[in-house]
Amino acid sequence: MKLSKNTIKELSLVSSQIKRELTNIKIIKEIYDYIFKIDGKKIRALLSLLASSNKNSSKKSRINLATIIELLHTATLIHDDVVDDSYSRRGKKSVNYLWTNGHSVLMGDFIYSKAFKLMVNLDDNRILKELSSATNDIAKGELVQLDSFGRLKITESELKRINYLKTGRLFEAASKTGAILGTCNINEVKTFASIGKNIGIAFQIKDDLLDYECNNTKIGKPKLKDFKEGKITLPLFYALQSNASNRNFLLSKLGKKISKKDEKKVSKYILSGESLLITKKTMQGYINLAAKNIARLKTHPSYNEMLELLDFIQGREK
Repeated sequence: MKLSKNTIKELSLVSSQIKRELTNIKIIKEIYDYIFKIDGKKIRALLSLLASSNKNSSKKSRINLATIIELLHTATLIHDDVVDDSYSRRGKKSVNYLWTNGHSVLMGDFIYSKAFKLMVNLDDNRILKELSSATNDIAKGELVQLDSFGRLKITESELKRINYLKTGRLFEAASKTGAILGTCNINEVKTFASIGKNIGIAFQIKDDLLDYECNNTKIGKPKLKDFKEGKITLPLFYALQSNASNRNFLLSKLGKKISKKDEKKVSKYILSGESLLITKKTMQGYINLAAKNIARLKTHPSYNEMLELLDFIQGREK
């Protein structure tokens, strides 16, 4: 992804801000440093920075907002690892694996509280309202998805709703609050919110496809993690509709530990044929909606970088 030198510098400032003003309590510092030792992609923080790019907006506030977005995202990941009983995250051992579930839950809470302290300092009720609402929606999405594990009668619309709540919602909030901070007009704020929402949902569908890739070293999580947990995502949903024979095999293995041979078979059924085409078509629909809205922002200083981000979302391999 080609970003301007200024945007790259701003993302670096976000990383620095994340590590600033940390407590001296040893256990908190130890876990916090471990979590942020490896930088993530910061796609949500990037969206915030691009949307808030404006000569009249405060650089300090823009960095703080992007930092808030990244902290909120990280807190959700730490809590997710407890819920999913995951042993790895971003290619390294998860916090709950190295310490305990209790440490993970409380560390996630600590990071949430750090984000909300920064949020209050922005002194903008519109941003506070949007981010608190988004945080609430993310929790709803995770709960709905948890309740859906192994539920074979789940519908396509329910799965799309989960994708929006658990992933698209924070993308939407990052983009929308960035636009608010960047003093965009009402229509531009709505446009940026739509861009974030659709990019986020496309991002999640791509993530769900990557779960079935046989070579999972790039994505930093165990192969077929979602499938083995009994989690039905859109790629699996479409595969279950397309072929009766494949459906019987997939259902017989869903939510179970399976052999290497069966892992390859599961991946083959998901990543080939009609089900893959439908999954890609669905993802492309969200990409097209985002592209349509980006086209309305040709005079915005971040226009070209927004297009770069869209290309990255489609082609990413991790």
